[in-house]
Amino acid sequence: MRAFDIVIIGSGIAGGFLARQLRLACPDLGVLVLEAAEAMEDYKVGESTVEVAANYMVRRLNLGTYLYQHQLPKNGLRFFFDSPDRDLPLPRMSEIGSDHMPFHPSFQLERARLERDLVTMNRAAGAEVELGAKVVDVAIDGRGRHTVVYEQGGERREVACRWVCDASGRRHVLFRKLGVKVHKEARLNTAAAWGRYRGVAGLDAVTDAAWRSRARYTSRHLSTNHFMYDGYWIWFIPLAGDLMSVGVVFDKDRIGAGNAPAGNAPAGALPGPRTRAEFERFLGAHRAVRELLEGAELEDFQAYAHLPYHAEQYFSTDRYAVTGEAGAFTDPFYSPGSDFIATANEFITQMVLSDVRGDRAGFEEKAAAYDAYYRFKYDSTLRLYERMYPVFGSFELYRLKYLLDFNNYYNLVVWPFMADRVTDVGWIREELRFTDLVLRALSTMGEHFASLASDLRARGEYFAQNEGRFANGLNGVAQLETRLGPAIDERFRREQVDRAYGSVFAALVERRLGEQGLSDRARLVSELTLPQVLVFRDITPERLARLLQRIGERMTKELRDELPAVGIERIELGASGVISVTGPAEGTEAHADALSRAQALWAASAGSLAHIAL
Repeated sequence: MRAFDIVIIGSGIAGGFLARQLRLACPDLGVLVLEAAEAMEDYKVGESTVEVAANYMVRRLNLGTYLYQHQLPKNGLRFFFDSPDRDLPLPRMSEIGSDHMPFHPSFQLERARLERDLVTMNRAAGAEVELGAKVVDVAIDGRGRHTVVYEQGGERREVACRWVCDASGRRHVLFRKLGVKVHKEARLNTAAAWGRYRGVAGLDAVTDAAWRSRARYTSRHLSTNHFMYDGYWIWFIPLAGDLMSVGVVFDKDRIGAGNAPAGNAPAGALPGPRTRAEFERFLGAHRAVRELLEGAELEDFQAYAHLPYHAEQYFSTDRYAVTGEAGAFTDPFYSPGSDFIATANEFITQMVLSDVRGDRAGFEEKAAAYDAYYRFKYDSTLRLYERMYPVFGSFELYRLKYLLDFNNYYNLVVWPFMADRVTDVGWIREELRFTDLVLRALSTMGEHFASLASDLRARGEYFAQNEGRFANGLNGVAQLETRLGPAIDERFRREQVDRAYGSVFAALVERRLGEQGLSDRARLVSELTLPQVLVFRDITPERLARLLQRIGERMTKELRDELPAVGIERIELGASGVISVTGPAEGTEAHADALSRAQALWAASAGSLAHIAL
């Protein structure tokens, strides 16, 4: 019986990347990859990558030259917003996006080509890759060697190994063999349908001069383009060659599926598509999408009836692990799938290396920490999406949501990955101390956004800013551009968390309560640190009044110290920015000086991210 250090089930990007990483990290490792497909030709969704996955591919897998030669560079995420009748032409849609290529790269992947090339690269690196090899049995022996049985060319074959890693995707080969339950996620009820089109002219073919100039003529075609609607979104992702991936992801609780609209669907909502015919009709009901697809041919079609799921464990001290969709999936919005692969593969590589070097204690320590962190990563990502779909159709709302999410992604996810902290057990333990805070923050902000979306619909203002506006999505992370790298500045990171939450929450308060000018006041935004934001379970005039009272008390103390001879007793901040000073008699010079100084303090700009991004 042949024996290997690790058998990897599946040679998609999860398994192919892992095999390459292991061979690069330790060329002596015996790696066998078993792929059920006879040839790597299957069209797969998940073409868009973001910064963590790109950093992993370039820095850890040394694929930078390959990616620029054979795949497409990505011009960030881009979002377009429509009228309630879905009839705006593309140049009139409000837009969030970049006006230049982002400072950290990402890529659009033609998956079948990449996976074929990974087979070639992995074989050249010394891994054995067997195609047409269907795994039919796995026996895990925590004290000895595992056994993997597969069928290939009509023959049944058996190999022994120290490690088994499942990268088989939604087939869940290992979990099925072990009887491990994969849980269908109930907190997010989304589905998807998609296909590849040939002959799509692309967004750069639009000739409107003003529309092209507002993004400084950068290539919108290279972006992951999202068309945003209440309860769903449509993607356009360019692929190398004359192909465009087009798909729709929808919340079945919001708009329903097939011919059955949800009970709480917005007026005029289309139920989400399940079949190829429904998919084409659905896309054709949106003017901008219909015009982009004019003359194009749909080459293939696929659909998933339900997207999110998770397991209870991903990495075991019995020396087995899962990566990619073999373990969990949340939602394709923000393209997190390849980030999950990068994280899981980093963890698996570190565990395997500790184990084969005989560091049992280090391996067990890593397995426990990594599994806890990966479960937290799933839960936090799921909560990010849990209440997002009712917000998607409003430029005004989603602009703020994206500011918060993008800032947190760069600061809390990308930076630690680039600095190699994500595999540091000590760092992970420290991060896990704040799991409750992070999860509460995600849920609390999600509730606030969903509540404001409901309010704006009731006021008839949900779509008010969906035409003719542009927000540069990169402006909200410009302060991080020169900071991301191998050195972590924890104080700066904490400051950025508070700044992001304070900026966005102040804007939500202003909009919810109609308090114009509130969201860029330094005194207020500085009070809204993350712990303070979590105190606001509801945004009400009473809660705002208590916050203003606290700010007024601090301003009172400050001005007493600054103007001791004036006799200031109290500074009060009222609705609509009204300030009153008690102590010096009204009409006196002392009162005028105190009032003027209080007004200046209250008027000071916070440099709010919500305003910078405009």
